[in-house]
Order: sequence, then structure tokens, then C-alpha cells
Amino acid sequence: MRYLDLGTVAAEESQAVYHALAELMTADQPVTLVTVSPKTPYVCVGYHQVASREVDRDYCETQRIPIGRRMVGGGAVWLDHDQIFWHLVMPRRHWSTNALYSYFLAAPVAAYRRMGIRAEHRPVNDIVVGPRKIGGTGAGSIGHADVLVGSLMMDFDVRAMARVLKVPSEKFRDKLVSSLEDYMTTVRRELGERAPTRETATRYLVEAFSELLQEPIIEDRLTAPERERLAYYRRYLFDSQFVYQSEGYVQAGIKIRDGVRLFEGVHKAPGGLVRVIWREADGVIDDLVVSGDFFVEPLDAMRVVREAVKGMPGDTRVIREQLSRLWPTFDMPGVSVDDIMNAMEHGQTLVVEA
Repeated sequence: MRYLDLGTVAAEESQAVYHALAELMTADQPVTLVTVSPKTPYVCVGYHQVASREVDRDYCETQRIPIGRRMVGGGAVWLDHDQIFWHLVMPRRHWSTNALYSYFLAAPVAAYRRMGIRAEHRPVNDIVVGPRKIGGTGAGSIGHADVLVGSLMMDFDVRAMARVLKVPSEKFRDKLVSSLEDYMTTVRRELGERAPTRETATRYLVEAFSELLQEPIIEDRLTAPERERLAYYRRYLFDSQFVYQSEGYVQAGIKIRDGVRLFEGVHKAPGGLVRVIWREADGVIDDLVVSGDFFVEPLDAMRVVREAVKGMPGDTRVIREQLSRLWPTFDMPGVSVDDIMNAMEHGQTLVVEA
């Protein structure tokens, strides 16, 4: 197992590194594990999210908090130095998403248990201590690589997380803080003064992956080609055109001609929040975005859905039939056609203007 201990790096680099490694991964390369922490905080949205719906962009820009988008699903997250991020990058073996989680999350669970924390894997992709989450994870395919990412949650600033998210009111934000405190835990919360150092916690994690894979640890450094691609992804993942992609028509206050209506529906599926925003022109869907904090393979599955539905009549029965034909080609744990249709059937009109 190739191991890259990057220590503390720039925020953008901490997110970009596994994208660069995955793009350059070939079938003859070893599994690569990275551990890294950002020097300064940042926010990152999941690949399938509508960023403007999830993050308070004005606040983040005022506070100079970078916002990025990763090429892996999941939700908007606050990332800082109190978290030790790990990235597992391996030649693609066409694992199902559930299989990736079921097998490989045994390693971070073992690391937490070695610290004295009774962690467990709770499907689909959470690591929990009793009712509280201590580690979110994500999986996906980039290039010819399977990628699994997560963190050791040494500590977590719930107020910072709540502040960067877009919420309907400050009262809601206060409730969000209390919910996060009830829902999440950390190494320091569980162990107090008995909490291991960052170095010890990282060592436990690396050893756990080595034991799981039954491979020796080979410490290494980034190669010149990897550094070159890393520099590219540092720019690309945090470029506003990528972060706010596909959002041209979903903004409030736009002018829409007579006969055009904009809808938005939200549904909580077992596999994550599903948000559908679509526009109908004279009874025909002329654009649609399915977003949320879910995970799906292939990565462009929701683009396929978008293209398949555009031009269809705004009839949920017809749309359901079309999606039912597509769904067997997707690996989307915990999200079904019924969940998409539930969001659409409960959609609300956003804008109606002549």
C-alpha cells in the first residue's frame, strides 16, 4: 500500500489531491492512501448538489472562506484542521458503492476502536458511536480509479458549519446548531483528555488500512506528474463556473415568459436528500436538474436523466416510465425512481411571470 502523508496543506490542495491521483491511476499501480488536513477552513459541496441552495455564498465570500465542489457525491461540509482526511485511491475494480463501504470502512472503524471509541459502520456510509455520527464518507469513480474518502473527526465546529449553510432563518440556524450537537460526535467529545494526538490517530488509521488490505506500508511522495495535475485541480474544483454549474435558470427573480413555470420539489430518501428543479414551457419539460447529497455511479447519471426527460410532457406517469428504464443502469444506494417522483409530485411553483 502506497502511503502519502501530506500533513497540513492549503485548503484547495487538500481537496484536489485525490482527484489528481485518481485521474493518473493505472491498473498496475498499488492502492494509494493519503492523509491530509487543510491549513485553513473551507466549504465543499457534493458533485450532485445545487451549490446556491446549500451554501451562503455571500457570507463565505465576505469571510474569505473558499467554496469548492468535489467529484464525489454527498452533502455540503465544513472542513478544517480539526479533521484528518483520508483518501483511498485504487485501480478500478467495478465495486458497487455498497460493497466499497461495507469492506473498506472496517479500517476507520478499527482505528476509532483502537482509540477506545466504540465506533460502528452504519449503512449506507456513516460511521457512528451509538446514535451519533463520527465520520461521513464518500465513494465514487474518477478516471480509471475507485475512490473512497473520509475523515477522522478529532473535533468539529458545529457553529461554523451552521453559519456557512444556507438556511431560511436565523431561528432555523439555531435549531441546526442544536441538531448538529445532538447528531454528531468527535474524538475529543468521546475521550476528553484521553484523546490521542493527531500523529497517533493517523498511525492507527494507516495501520488499520494496511491490515485490512494485507499489504505493507510503503511511504512515498507525490510524483512530478501528480503535482502537475494537483495544481490543475486546485484551480478547477474551486472555480466558480464549476462550483455553480447548471444553475442558470434556478435562481429566483428571473424573467420567465407567459406559459413557462419553474418548479422545485424536495424529498428525503434513505440514501439522501433529493431536490428536483424543473422548468415547463407550454406543458413540456425544457430543463431539469436532479440534485442532492446522494451518491450515484456513473458520475454523470443525473446528466443522463436530465437529457432523457427534456422535451417530455410534464406528466408524472410518462416521466416515471422513462426513469424506470434508466434506473437499472445506475448504482444509487437508497434512492429509487419513487423518490424522484415523490419530489416532483410535491413540487412548488417558484416563479410565474409574464
